[in-house]
Amino acid sequence: MGNWISVFRRTTTGKGFIPEIDGLRFLAIMTVVVFHFHYLFSKEIEGKVTMDWVDGGMTTAGWWFSRLDLGVKVFFAISGFILSVPFIQQYWFNGKSISIKQYFIRRLTRLEPPFLVAITGFLLVHVVVLGADFGQLLPHYFATLVYLHTVIFNEYSIINPVTWSLETEVQFYILIPILALAILKPNRRQLAFWVLISLFFGSIYMRGWILNEGPYGMMANIAGYFSHFSIGIGFGYLFLIRGEWLKKKSLIWDVIGLVSCISFFMFYKPQAGFYNQLIFNISIFILFLSVFKGSIHNWLYTRPLVYLIGGMCYTIYLLHLAFFGLIVKISPSIFLFENYSSNFYFHFTIALVLLMVISALFFIWIEKPCMDKEWPKKLKERLFAK
Repeated sequence: MGNWISVFRRTTTGKGFIPEIDGLRFLAIMTVVVFHFHYLFSKEIEGKVTMDWVDGGMTTAGWWFSRLDLGVKVFFAISGFILSVPFIQQYWFNGKSISIKQYFIRRLTRLEPPFLVAITGFLLVHVVVLGADFGQLLPHYFATLVYLHTVIFNEYSIINPVTWSLETEVQFYILIPILALAILKPNRRQLAFWVLISLFFGSIYMRGWILNEGPYGMMANIAGYFSHFSIGIGFGYLFLIRGEWLKKKSLIWDVIGLVSCISFFMFYKPQAGFYNQLIFNISIFILFLSVFKGSIHNWLYTRPLVYLIGGMCYTIYLLHLAFFGLIVKISPSIFLFENYSSNFYFHFTIALVLLMVISALFFIWIEKPCMDKEWPKKLKERLFAK
């Protein structure tokens, strides 16, 4: 068992592996995967079977499935945690000094090769398989590559629509070292607290304004999503000062976590609602707590299969929507049931298995090698070896 775990586990340095965080990545990626398959599949077969999923309240499947894109916001909170902890350690806990140059080089060498391979592959599929016009796609391709598609075109990338959230992530990668330098002053923790609180509430307000007003090029702007990242930042600080407390498990936290999961879904929509966003973000924070402190929650989120799939989330996220887009094209020819729900479960099970196989291969061959921070140096040595 240890063999296959080592093959699929993310490569990390030092104490960088936290199974609970990869467990949360599993939650985030699987909700998004289910949401997108349901979205594409329902559009493809609507009118051909009995649509027994409706959004008629919490007792209906349609209500829950229409909210599963909330996993993207969990990703934002995870990024807030992962990227803020080293800076908090440096400025407040005498941790290792971070080289900003190396920080950005690491982002490039870790994330860009898989992204470039995937986006280029999708461009070729659009042109060669789907017959799209190469000249018309090229501006969208380059805008996607530099994470500016929504800014330039005010729409999701037609090469791979899910890259809108990666644009937001890149904005946070740039912002966090600047923010850390500005507010993480020694003995000035109150300043940092009030700045982050102000940015948190300001972001919630901006989210509502962007959704209501629809300003050009702002659909993926971090101004409307910073509240989710700040939840991760806050949890990162708690993780550093109360690490021993987080290790103490209790069934009470499982109950609290279950309640947070329900409010997580209840208050996700309408997303433009100020109080909805406030309670939704608080629910994410409590969910993080329950995953670390709940006896059952912690056990579930730290199972090898869960955290291994969670560790592959970047690959799965890059590939899943385009893959599902192709799969659902053949779905209408394979109807085994008269109702939508049975057809959905049947087709989704097959699609998920195939997606996991493709993602596992991409992860091992393309993404995981990039997790070795020395890979550019090793590649250079290999290319220029006598």
